[in-house]
Amino acid sequence: MVQKLWKIIPFILLAFFIGEPAFAATNAQKRAKAKAQAERKREAAKRKAEKKKAAKLKAAKRQRIKDGKPLLYIYSYDLKTGEPLPATHITAQDKNARPNKKPKINKPTDNKKARVSRGLPAGEYWAAAAKIGYFPSDTAWFKHKEDEDTVKLYLYPETRLTFTVTDSMTSRPVAANVIVRSNTRRKVMQTTSDSLHSVLAVLLDDRVPYYTIEATAVDYFPFHDTITDPALFGGVVMSPKEVKSFVLHNIYFAAAKTRILESSEGALNELYRFLVSRPNQRIRIVGHTDNIGSNRANQALSEGRCQEVRQAMKARGIDASRIEVEGRGERDPIVPNDNETHRQMNRRVEIVLL
Repeated sequence: MVQKLWKIIPFILLAFFIGEPAFAATNAQKRAKAKAQAERKREAAKRKAEKKKAAKLKAAKRQRIKDGKPLLYIYSYDLKTGEPLPATHITAQDKNARPNKKPKINKPTDNKKARVSRGLPAGEYWAAAAKIGYFPSDTAWFKHKEDEDTVKLYLYPETRLTFTVTDSMTSRPVAANVIVRSNTRRKVMQTTSDSLHSVLAVLLDDRVPYYTIEATAVDYFPFHDTITDPALFGGVVMSPKEVKSFVLHNIYFAAAKTRILESSEGALNELYRFLVSRPNQRIRIVGHTDNIGSNRANQALSEGRCQEVRQAMKARGIDASRIEVEGRGERDPIVPNDNETHRQMNRRVEIVLL
């Protein structure tokens, strides 16, 4: 009997080890099937809820139309990126409403679809949008139909230009009258800088081709520049009238070359106006570089850049005999050439009055 039992034990163990994985696989299949069934139920419930919501909205729409107040949607967008703008304040009113009448819509857009909605009678309306950091939208005039209607408003982001008004010799703040105009000569800002802090800010629209900035102060030469790229504007630098020399700010050259970049037009025009206002004044244009490169190369570079400035004045009608040039290369740094900021300060064009 025992011998027979030992003979069948291997078969029993074999059946057990074969049956265990099969049993586990069956359970896994059941769980996967139950999970898939639950997922289908959730999807079905979700579709049912969406269908119910759509039917409810459709019924509400029919009721609004029946009541003579079809729904009006007003959306707001970033004109530059096309992205929706939540928290944009929307105002809408009847076209012929009195100025002091309460607007029909006066609230911010929601965070989900960047829109406001309201049932309004069919008719003529206007709408506008405003948001911090953006220029107000243009006023949109539209006819609200006897059905759902959609109006889209676009806002353009503001460019905030912060700059200082300083003395060219001491870098101290200067109290000056500053005027910023658009390319159409419309005043964008007119203010007086503070002699203690001298930091001003103005909102610019980068759709405008360029702005001009003018500054006048007692005992200083007038400042004038053109702003084509706010990121490149180096601020208002006023030159005292009693000085014998001053740095020509906001003049830019191609890297390691003598060619003057177009962004230097404002500085060149400022020098031109200075020479026109003093017809008998002779000057020496002195060029300086940093210490990157050889002495010989820097010397040639500084001389070439001075010649380019002289040629620019000659092209504007200034007698070339009034202008001397001198290249100083890297010999006269105003600060150590130990970092890029200091090297940029040492790369300069100085005007010496003769």
